Amino acid sequence: MWLRFAFTASLLTPFLHIVVLLISGQDAVATPIIELSRHKWGNLHTLELVLFGAAHVALAIGLGGLDRGRLWPYGRVLLVASSLVLIYIAYFFAADGTVSGPAANDPLWLVATLTGLAMGALQPGLSRLSRQLGLFSAICLGVWLWLIPLILLVNDGWVGAYERLVGLVYVTWMVGLTLGLMRRVRMTSVH
Repeated sequence: MWLRFAFTASLLTPFLHIVVLLISGQDAVATPIIELSRHKWGNLHTLELVLFGAAHVALAIGLGGLDRGRLWPYGRVLLVASSLVLIYIAYFFAADGTVSGPAANDPLWLVATLTGLAMGALQPGLSRLSRQLGLFSAICLGVWLWLIPLILLVNDGWVGAYERLVGLVYVTWMVGLTLGLMRRVRMTSVH
């Protein structure tokens, strides 16, 4: 049940993002994601972020019965911490938080750090659970780490594209992970 919720909520996240992007008429390449919260349909973007945060908690709960090593509980805690930061980001974006200029306070780096740490902490256990799931997660983690220095090359005209690329990797990891875990649980329950 928890994994199914995490899967569905993670799938709804990019769908809602695209809907708000289209409704608002924002430029997907240049416009930072924070701007979607400042449109008249901003509540839908806030819902998207809160729903994605809820997916993290559901995934952390779903991982509870699949304990795979010393780092596994830390990965689960980091997923919940990411969830809390995502919910804060939803509030921050909706409350006109500043992400550029001298008063900048961009909380996106915190969720990116927590998510990367969660990916790393879960990686050994995922590899023990399933070679395919471990490989998938390792690829996502590798791309995630590769995106860190890429930010140094991104100018203001491409910030939206960069944020959406990071978001794509993030959502892909959540969807792929939950789907793989649901299949694994289904296979073990049949045997």
